[in-house]
Amino acid sequence: MGTSFPPIAELLPHRGRAVWLNAVLEDSENHIRASAQITRAHPLFTPDQGVPAWAGIELMAQTVAAHAGMQSRRSGRPPRKGMLLGTRRYQTQADYFPEGAQLEILAEREFGDSSGLGACNCRILHNQKILASATIIIIEISEDMIR
Repeated sequence: MGTSFPPIAELLPHRGRAVWLNAVLEDSENHIRASAQITRAHPLFTPDQGVPAWAGIELMAQTVAAHAGMQSRRSGRPPRKGMLLGTRRYQTQADYFPEGAQLEILAEREFGDSSGLGACNCRILHNQKILASATIIIIEISEDMIR
């Protein structure tokens, strides 16, 4: 029997058109797999081309944020805000993600600590072919950091 996950909007601090993911497909302690459908409604959509591949960095960051949202949810807390601090070795196999593509975004924790700083190895796939890959460095923002 499959596992059901909450709607993606409940896991991210993003709202409205800023939410680029469709769903969490799989989640464990150090791994997440999410989906994103490339449609004309995407805020970066370019007719006859799709969504620029550089937008994959945000898809990866949102996937990592959804993973953090799942962890917060399991602890009975709301999703925390975070920031993308950097990207290492972002590589793409195409200039655009084409209209209609059902992307799978995978993120695996490389390291993380109690301060909220972490790095994840990420891949974006379409039809089991890797379209983009990178390591992203993120930090969760605590309430103390905001004050």
